[in-house]
Amino acid sequence: MSKRRSRRTPPRPTVALDFGGVLSAGHDPVPDLHELLGGDADVLTEAVWAQRPAYDAGALSASEYWGAVAAAVGVDHLSELEVTELQNADNRYFLQLDPASRSLLHDLARHRVRLVLLSNASVAFGEAVRRADWFEAFSFAVISGEERVVKPEREIYEILLSALAHETGGVSIPSAVLFFDDREDNVEAARALGIDAHLWPRNGQEGADGLEHGARAARRILAERGVELD
Repeated sequence: MSKRRSRRTPPRPTVALDFGGVLSAGHDPVPDLHELLGGDADVLTEAVWAQRPAYDAGALSASEYWGAVAAAVGVDHLSELEVTELQNADNRYFLQLDPASRSLLHDLARHRVRLVLLSNASVAFGEAVRRADWFEAFSFAVISGEERVVKPEREIYEILLSALAHETGGVSIPSAVLFFDDREDNVEAARALGIDAHLWPRNGQEGADGLEHGARAARRILAERGVELD
């Protein structure tokens, strides 16, 4: 049979997952941080999220980020130990996986589906993620703070595709990457490169306006792409 007429086996999909809103069970670490820092909770909330994009982009170190957050509630100086305590509290909060998401990870790993993480997160959080027990199911993680570029910028998706190509020793096919994220702009940016991207309703929002859990939707999409997890 000629090469032109031969049937090629479709590439096995790679599943790329966002972290916050997709794997993490929670979205608001402020109460845990407030126990350590005190002060006005509303002011603390504003400072945590106002500074987070720069932290996730690698523009701020842990000391700079937590120092700015603390200063907003009247704490003028943090020791190295206090910075570590705040980061650890933040890590512990976000590293609590949503049960349905954890179950999906288990089934994907059991069926030897290649998993990668693509997350807007700080360098410090990236280090914590790689120490988590469930991370052994992942081939690698692309963390915005380490790359100094955040979703939905095109470059971070190109970094992902390049890393996949390097891992497989070939050319990464964007359409063979199934990507799930809880932000529409991140999904649209991935689709612009040909990635098979889908919106995952933020964990905890299922049931509202008829939304199904993202893990359930992901299972259905995976089955449509030929990845059976039963």
